[in-house]
Amino acid sequence: MHTNISFNQPRCVGREAELIAQVLQSPNTSGDGPMTKAVQAWFEAKLDLKVLPTTSCSSALDMAAILSDIGPGDAFIVPSYTFVSSANAFVLRGATPLFGDSAADRPHMGLDEIKAVCTPDVKVVVVVHYAGVSHDLPAIAAWCAEQGIMLIEDAAQSMGAWIDVEGTPKHLGSFGDLATFSFHETKNISSGEGGCLAVNREDLWSRACVIWEKGTNRQAFFRGEVDKYGWVDAGSSFLPNEMTMAHLLGQLEQFEAVTKRRKAIWTRYHERLSTALPADALPPDWRESTNGHLFYVCAPSMEKRDAMLPVLKAAGIACHFHYQSLHKSAYAQRMGWTADAPHADRFTDGLFRLPLHLGLTDDDVDRVIDNVLHVWG
Repeated sequence: MHTNISFNQPRCVGREAELIAQVLQSPNTSGDGPMTKAVQAWFEAKLDLKVLPTTSCSSALDMAAILSDIGPGDAFIVPSYTFVSSANAFVLRGATPLFGDSAADRPHMGLDEIKAVCTPDVKVVVVVHYAGVSHDLPAIAAWCAEQGIMLIEDAAQSMGAWIDVEGTPKHLGSFGDLATFSFHETKNISSGEGGCLAVNREDLWSRACVIWEKGTNRQAFFRGEVDKYGWVDAGSSFLPNEMTMAHLLGQLEQFEAVTKRRKAIWTRYHERLSTALPADALPPDWRESTNGHLFYVCAPSMEKRDAMLPVLKAAGIACHFHYQSLHKSAYAQRMGWTADAPHADRFTDGLFRLPLHLGLTDDDVDRVIDNVLHVWG
């Protein structure tokens, strides 16, 4: 009798419990304490990123939207095939979304798709590194710089994902003016909930710290730059507590091992399924660039996908579809935000994700593959 294979399985991978216990025994459990500073130091040392930890990736996107100074009368470009948070932060500032299509061979929005919907009102481009993989990123960054458009990387799924730029590896999240990461329980590195904002422009750092601290210059006060702190800008309470940061630090300490195992699972899926399924049913060969965040299969129609998933569930294998095209959402329709995005719609209708987590054995992965091939027919 086979046990069920769960879609996701959050795990403690190191010293999470020990570090959380340290916080609970300390006088500092609120935000911006020793654990927060240790997380920031890790990002700077390991990924060359200057970050402000947040309560979620959505909160980090809210901070990015405030920093962009976007507002009514402005537009921003965002993929239609993404989670609502990628758009919500900027809509909340009064801006209008312009939805970019996915590329024909992947869920990502590339430079051609961005140019196809760009208007003179565009102030921000939000790129989403779906599955922890980028598409056209250096070219998009260069084009945005030429156009004077702020580039924000939604790197929610991208911990452990690098690309080579002229012989030098650069981590995703280091190309845009700003970038956001997620540490939700579904992500490779998790603290249950959590995120961070990477600030890649020095001229934005001081204001980002003010926004992070509820719109006050509290950080400047602690540095002795002012004799009292007060309200100087828009902001909110974006700081995570120290228990969350302790959990995250314990995960970050096992960053390389977590990434290595997840990449191995992704590779096993790709190497076997690519010999049997059509090329357009699978991700491109991302074995070198993937961080192993997710592996998907794309059925040729919603009908076929929706027929496959119950059969896989009955076999004890949990698989899930993913995003719904934002331009077809009830909210976008009500607001009159239309788009022509047939490739995004194809992924909305056909894509489903396979189990991928540290609890999987190689035998589990093979069982998933065998069942996918069986139901594909």
